[in-house]
Amino acid sequence: MNRSVPMNKAEDISRTWLEDFAQLLTKTENVEEGVTKTFLPDGWLRDLLIFTWDNRSLNGLRKIACYLQENLPRSVISNIELDHHSELAPKYLPLNDTLKCVCSGFKFSTTVANGHGFFRLVEEGPGCWKAATVFIMADSLKGHEELGYELGVYGGHTLSWTDVQAERRKSVEVDPYVLIIGGGQTGLNIGARFRQMKIPALIIEQNNRIGDNWRKRYPTLTLHTPRSYSPMLYQPFPKNWPLYSPRDKIADWLEQYASSQDLTAWTNARAEPIPVYDSKAKRWSVTIIHDGTSIELHPVHIVVATGMLGIPRVPSPTDQNIFKGVVFHASKYEGGKLFSGKRAIIVGAGNTSADICQDLVFHGASSVTMIQRSSTCIVASSTTRDDLLRGWPEGGSVDIADLKAAAIPFLYLKKVLTEHAEEAIAKEKELHDMLRKGGLNVSFGTGGSGCFPLVFEKAGNYWLDVGCAELIGSGRVKVKHGVEIAKFIEDSVIFTDGTSLKADLVVFATGYHTMHDGLKTLFGAEIMDQTGPIWGVDEEGEARGCYRPSGHPGLWFGAGDFYYSRFYSKQLALIIKAIQIGLV
Repeated sequence: MNRSVPMNKAEDISRTWLEDFAQLLTKTENVEEGVTKTFLPDGWLRDLLIFTWDNRSLNGLRKIACYLQENLPRSVISNIELDHHSELAPKYLPLNDTLKCVCSGFKFSTTVANGHGFFRLVEEGPGCWKAATVFIMADSLKGHEELGYELGVYGGHTLSWTDVQAERRKSVEVDPYVLIIGGGQTGLNIGARFRQMKIPALIIEQNNRIGDNWRKRYPTLTLHTPRSYSPMLYQPFPKNWPLYSPRDKIADWLEQYASSQDLTAWTNARAEPIPVYDSKAKRWSVTIIHDGTSIELHPVHIVVATGMLGIPRVPSPTDQNIFKGVVFHASKYEGGKLFSGKRAIIVGAGNTSADICQDLVFHGASSVTMIQRSSTCIVASSTTRDDLLRGWPEGGSVDIADLKAAAIPFLYLKKVLTEHAEEAIAKEKELHDMLRKGGLNVSFGTGGSGCFPLVFEKAGNYWLDVGCAELIGSGRVKVKHGVEIAKFIEDSVIFTDGTSLKADLVVFATGYHTMHDGLKTLFGAEIMDQTGPIWGVDEEGEARGCYRPSGHPGLWFGAGDFYYSRFYSKQLALIIKAIQIGLV
């Protein structure tokens, strides 16, 4: 069968399918028949806040039909039409050498929201196009759309911007509707989104400056994702910004971002244990120590945006006190200059370990040994760059790229990646051969799905290579596999297999305890036990606990990379706005 689709027919195919889908969404009977007509047997429906105030991904005709049967009777969806924006208009794309996919964006309305969607259709039989994936999301609440830009003229040209901003800031500081804990990229993206939706939010950051959470990390830290993937909300990087963003440039960018987005943020501020939630008043009582002064606030919501990383996980081998060298967690690593000529052992085999090993070799450590306890998924940074630039092309709309990425259900994407595992592994063969030659145990994710799913499933067990592989292959970074440090002696470490290595420096690049466990210190076990896990994915492939109800009223969590906080801040803002105006 010739499955090629002339470009001028992509719109006809899309329009015909969308008419059938629109009929399905207006039915309360024969829903199963409508689902069978519009979806492939293994099709997916992903819903962000249209039918429920949560995120859901449904796979297969029966699950989709049951979900719609339950929710359609109380939903009114109308004004469904194709989106003709140049980056969302109907078009066809090759899925492989013979199979084509017709895809398009579309718009619609509900009783309370303006919606956006995106579908991918595959030809099941001659002229019979059905959906492999359908994505629907609430884009805004009617009458409460994002503010956009201001004129910049206030009080009929009688008020200065300084006075206007000071008054706005004071209002938020006195009575914030939301308290955001954490002033990194996640907290700032959420804060910027909230401001655009008229949700008064105060951001508190424990460091002395916004951006210090980046400045305090190891000096050679650089984003391994390209700049088109990593801008902040509403504010793209300058055209001459580096392709890969260095640590200190990101830190300074975040600091100016808080100012340019007019966010109300306190630095040198922390929440004291343990905030108290009044279930009748539906408000928190929380004490903030700001510049040494104790201040009590009563927000309706607390959003924790301290990132996925909780308290550093540091193993405790015996007799560390007799070791004459230096031992610390990777979070304390400040660069390799101090360790020239030293014998270094780095425990762990993720991104941070690879970067530190490379940095120590460059600065002349006499020996560098990486301790790998299990296996690691590794791809070249150029592979990730090329993949992300296809999704987030230079000069394209970041908002549309984010929407298209969200339109792919996580478990569907993982299945597709697994089906193409051989091709992906072959692409990394030279890199993997080099690593195995040096003694590293290389894997390629669950079922061969690669590194990307590990970001969401484990937030670890991978690295994007920027040079450490060559050092391992050449022997300048040694690898000791399948062991851990059992104990220390004065000038050496003893491993669990009984072998030993001389050492002057031991760095534990062993990750962090979960965000959930780390927050028990602040909120107490009683509150945190009411919430579920934070990060990882649930049985539908949705991120657990983040940007969706946590299980405890008025308590929310934000995490993830730049894309994730940029896009899903909208979902969190829509839920909180719906509560603020009485829809929920």
